[in-house]
Amino acid sequence: MKIKSAILFLFLTVLLGVAAVLRLLITREVDGTITYAFPESQFLIYRIVPLASALIVGAGLGVSGMGLQVLLRNPLASPWILGLSSGAGLGVMSVMYVEYAYPVSFEGSHMVGAIVGALFSLSCVYLLSRRRGGIDPISMVLVGVVVSVICSSGIMVLQHAVPMGLRGAFTTWLMGRLPEVESELRLAIFAGIVMTGVWLIAWWGPTLDAACLSDDEAKSVGVDLAKVRRRLFLTSSVLASVGVILAGPIAFVGLIAPHGARLLFGGSHRQLAITTALVGAILLVGADDIRQYIDLGTGRLPIGIVTSIFGGLVFLFLLLKGRGRI
Repeated sequence: MKIKSAILFLFLTVLLGVAAVLRLLITREVDGTITYAFPESQFLIYRIVPLASALIVGAGLGVSGMGLQVLLRNPLASPWILGLSSGAGLGVMSVMYVEYAYPVSFEGSHMVGAIVGALFSLSCVYLLSRRRGGIDPISMVLVGVVVSVICSSGIMVLQHAVPMGLRGAFTTWLMGRLPEVESELRLAIFAGIVMTGVWLIAWWGPTLDAACLSDDEAKSVGVDLAKVRRRLFLTSSVLASVGVILAGPIAFVGLIAPHGARLLFGGSHRQLAITTALVGAILLVGADDIRQYIDLGTGRLPIGIVTSIFGGLVFLFLLLKGRGRI
């Protein structure tokens, strides 16, 4: 790693540390005033859990977005834009509905539902975007939006089919939220999955560099594109699914984090995998910090709204700058 890159990496690491400490310190008093102090020990867990969740989800969504951008060769690809987050959300909501309608449940059912929904959505986008044996980037974005709308409609049908009390819980989850109560085992499992996914994509870094060339050039240097795409397909789906299970559908982190990492560190995918995870974690922890200051009289804004506002502006900027062209 070059000296400039090392300095930038150190700066981002410090920035993440500051954002994490700030999340632990920010306290909203009963009268609405903001103070900065560590809570009493029995309440500290209610800040550590959402902080750990933000780190896991931010890193996972960021690297998932990077993998999708390589898979589909489109810098506008991300779990949210391609309908992957909505598909995973529909899978989770379907499992929740079945658990409500029938007295059956099993450990890990939400994870299975999210992965199945994510794989189904991404498969639809991938297959419907093919033109003459290749991927048409414009069709891909349009199909992703349509798939996202269809999955969102399915989610609304499930919301309508449950009682009012459960409907409110569904709505809150759909707006994106970081849990304040979560088992240590589940957090450890999700953290392990994300770390494994980041490590795998970093390990495949040189192959991904070659896979970004034209098909003929990639094959000429010995890259098995079909195998690479299968790996990215599965890994990106699993990483996005973890984010959906923990925090609900979070928009735009998977789009912004890879672009931020490329802007700062260049295009080597082995390095980008690590730095994208770091940038994604900073984005989500920072968004959680920001929302602590915003209370419109009905409680703090869901974190999904904060990322949607900021991410939407960045998405429009990328479109206007023509960054979506291959």
